[in-house]
Amino acid sequence: MKITRASHHAVRLLTYLAKRGGEWTSEELANKLEIPFNHLAKLVQILARRGFLIAKKGKGGGIKLAMEPKKIDLAKVLEAVEGPMLISDCIFNRKNCPFSEGCGLRNCLSEISQRIEKMLSSTSILDLVPSP
Repeated sequence: MKITRASHHAVRLLTYLAKRGGEWTSEELANKLEIPFNHLAKLVQILARRGFLIAKKGKGGGIKLAMEPKKIDLAKVLEAVEGPMLISDCIFNRKNCPFSEGCGLRNCLSEISQRIEKMLSSTSILDLVPSP
């Protein structure tokens, strides 16, 4: 599993909004976070569709968190941007490997995947906001 630049930007966006609060324009956020405007707009669309953000278009519009930062878990954010978190195809799709039955590596990777998921699920956006 690789955390892409898009996921990194999404987490930075959410932690910025969690720390600063309020409503911001796309232009302001793109400038403050040094994220290309088009990338930011796509992330805002994804995160708003998943319920993490409220995004209003037009004059008087803006972007803000849709819920408390402590209720936004990192696993759900990463999944919204990246899709399912898989460290190996064989964990969920035995058809990819004819040797998957009784495979020690498959079992090990499955346990690692579960631990990562648990850690990410127990980490909220609020946990990632830098202390003053």
